[in-house]
Amino acid sequence: MRLHLLAGFAALVLAGTTLADTAILGAVVHTMAGEVIAEDSVILVAEGRIQAVGSALDVPAGYSIVDAAGKVVTPGLIVSNSQLGIVEIGGAATTVDSRVREHPLGAAFDVRYALNDAATAIAVNRRDGVTRAIVAPQPGNDPFAGWGVAIRLTDRDILTSVDVGLFGAIGAATSSYVGGSRSAVVQRMRRGLEQAQRYRASSYNPGPGDFSHADLAALKRFRGANVPLALEVHRANEIREAVALAEDFDLDLIVLGATEAWQVSELLAAQRVPVVIDVLANLPSSFERLGARLDNAALLSQAGVQVVFTVGDSQNARWLRQVAGNAVANGMEHAAALESITRIPAQVWGLEPGLGTLRPGAPADLVIWTGDPLELTQWAERVMIDGEWQDTSSRQTRLFERYRDLSSGNFGYR
Repeated sequence: MRLHLLAGFAALVLAGTTLADTAILGAVVHTMAGEVIAEDSVILVAEGRIQAVGSALDVPAGYSIVDAAGKVVTPGLIVSNSQLGIVEIGGAATTVDSRVREHPLGAAFDVRYALNDAATAIAVNRRDGVTRAIVAPQPGNDPFAGWGVAIRLTDRDILTSVDVGLFGAIGAATSSYVGGSRSAVVQRMRRGLEQAQRYRASSYNPGPGDFSHADLAALKRFRGANVPLALEVHRANEIREAVALAEDFDLDLIVLGATEAWQVSELLAAQRVPVVIDVLANLPSSFERLGARLDNAALLSQAGVQVVFTVGDSQNARWLRQVAGNAVANGMEHAAALESITRIPAQVWGLEPGLGTLRPGAPADLVIWTGDPLELTQWAERVMIDGEWQDTSSRQTRLFERYRDLSSGNFGYR
């Protein structure tokens, strides 16, 4: 959508979400394409895409000018393995659509049908620079949890990609679904993938405890979909089992959680298996996480493993930059940490080419920060998604405005 009848740049700001040809000048630009432009930077955006990025570029006539001198610009942040749009309040069961417990759905479960564009957390997290998310199911009644999707954090049309990966878990939580043993979890997964290779609806007669027709059909579809198997695995020996599973069935694997991944970093690097981790989840909170340590991300990155960051609390996906900052504080390179919340997740999940970078032709997802985004005393001033400046108000900002002046007595709901 292009708006022509706006009276100057102030009107662009007041209009909330607007798509216009824009030139952003003077910022320190982290392109995530191998370049940091620190002097006389120019970012040109048109038709929802990055047109050019460089130093001292000519600005075409008619472009809206944004003076970002003294600011920092990065691509929008991408959070992985979230439940944005499918969980409103974790403690209110009627708002949790991320798992299935009472219905025989495992691999066939698909979160796309529950996505809520109006979820409160979308605006809250967009305000702090999160522009895209991988929305994943959580294991409910089978180690195979189902299919995830990709979304953009706009006010409308949030779904951008379906079937970005098949999700599941190996560990104590999912062992309860198969009799209580982690070994049975791995065996069930192997059996399902083997049966999917030869599945025919007309000749398959499931018995008690067998995969349903729907789940085997989903596993068969997954085998031909060329998308990753994303498994939450924490213990080192189980990570090795997940890697062996992927190798035996020629699958692309993504390891989620990965608390003890540093112990098998050479294997993960050699097999080119990315990990998705929450650096803040660094306590040995269970027997399968006894190897938790603060520098997990740094050790993995130094070993050549692709590291992607996520946040355990999807309602606060905005903590993504704090997660990355903590990784830097514990030995990870600053540039690598920025890549882990922009370029690398886009690449790992097979999202639109160029996403997570500011190179020409890429979708124009970007954030103007007051300073280093990994420093929590800084904040996002403006957020653009697909070339549109986004409304950065949220329920939280409206509550703040409502109660900031108690003398007015004007506390009506709106």
